[in-house]
Amino acid sequence: MRTGSLQLAIGVLLLLIAIFGITPRVVGSGIKDATVTELIELIPPETRSQLDIEEIRFSSGWFRTSTSLEVKYRPIGVEELALRLDFDIQHGPLLIARDGIRLGLAYAEIRPTFNNPAISEALTEIPFELPDILFELTAGFDQSLTVGLDVSGVDYSDSSAEVVFEGLTGLLVANSDQSAEIELSMGRLQAQQGNSQFGFTLDGLQLESTTEQINDLLAPGSAHLAIPAIQSLGPFPFNISAISADSRLQLSSMGAELLDIYQRLRIDSIESEFPLASLDWTSEVNEISTELIRSYYQLLADLQQQVNASQGTVKTQVTELGQQLAVIAIQNSLVFNNLIQANAYDGEHSVDLRIDWRGLPQLDDFAQLDINEAIAALTIDLELSLDLAAILRSPAADIIDPYVQQGYIVIDNGRILLSAALRDGELVLNGEAVPLDQFF
Repeated sequence: MRTGSLQLAIGVLLLLIAIFGITPRVVGSGIKDATVTELIELIPPETRSQLDIEEIRFSSGWFRTSTSLEVKYRPIGVEELALRLDFDIQHGPLLIARDGIRLGLAYAEIRPTFNNPAISEALTEIPFELPDILFELTAGFDQSLTVGLDVSGVDYSDSSAEVVFEGLTGLLVANSDQSAEIELSMGRLQAQQGNSQFGFTLDGLQLESTTEQINDLLAPGSAHLAIPAIQSLGPFPFNISAISADSRLQLSSMGAELLDIYQRLRIDSIESEFPLASLDWTSEVNEISTELIRSYYQLLADLQQQVNASQGTVKTQVTELGQQLAVIAIQNSLVFNNLIQANAYDGEHSVDLRIDWRGLPQLDDFAQLDINEAIAALTIDLELSLDLAAILRSPAADIIDPYVQQGYIVIDNGRILLSAALRDGELVLNGEAVPLDQFF
């Protein structure tokens, strides 16, 4: 009985050794598709026109694969940026990462280096050693990809400059259904030039983002950014604290090919030579046509092709595409809402602006745009409320009385008020109809 159990144990052990010995070679046969190709597929097609990715080295073994890519980024109007990415890839299923043992198809350490003479020369002028940058990639059995980023810190000080950087970490998880979550965390960054007044401090940064499809710029998603504080010593000293920004992209309830975008920027405290002490700005752009956005990226792609071909003039088709983009924007409806609340000159102010553009679907030529038809398709509501005492302390104090006399604003209970509405080609200002022709 004991002999049978021993033989069974030995058999299982040999089977496991065979699996963990042979599997890495099997995985290695498709390692490029599981890592490099999948990583490139995360890039949205609209932005790939500015990228040129070339494999310059590939070497595959039983347990490891090494490869190098040269990535050239060509933003319009800016010198080309070249980056070399060196991949050191382990074959699964047993992976030895920096933080311990993992299970998966593959694990890679990716080290980037700049491949531009101008950038390399500029970096040699920096008096301290640059932080190490390392990407870690793990390909899971479920076709997911996890990419980690680690940037080491810097602590440098001499008579000419002081730099303190507490490092940066990031994490991207791309699931098998192309949904993704992104996290980025940066420590304090402080820099000062010698004994001068030039210097700034960024007290960290946190970013969280999600998307339903990472390689689709128009897929629903959200993002949140938080910065505890930013201080500057000069030449324009300021202290800004409690900064947050939120954004959200979602499908519109008004149509399958329409999108809604929500954004909010909030700054709780601003100390500077300028009169603004706080800001809360909420913006909504609703019913955006996906055709308009994709046409815009197509225009950029065509312009990029011309730049790559070193052509000095804009081709006719690009000009025509720009006109088509304008026509598409005019044809389609758009709702634009803005609410701004701010403290300035020690007073609370608010602006609420709502714009509803119903579109001109019958227009097929920009040259045929009729201004009266455009006005008739436009609805605008504006509500302005300003603190009177604060405005009297501002450079705008001298225009208050003339504007009151002309009926543009009213004064009520210590507030400057303006209410305006444009509907069906008619303008109503503070309850009174106003002829539009006086503004043209």
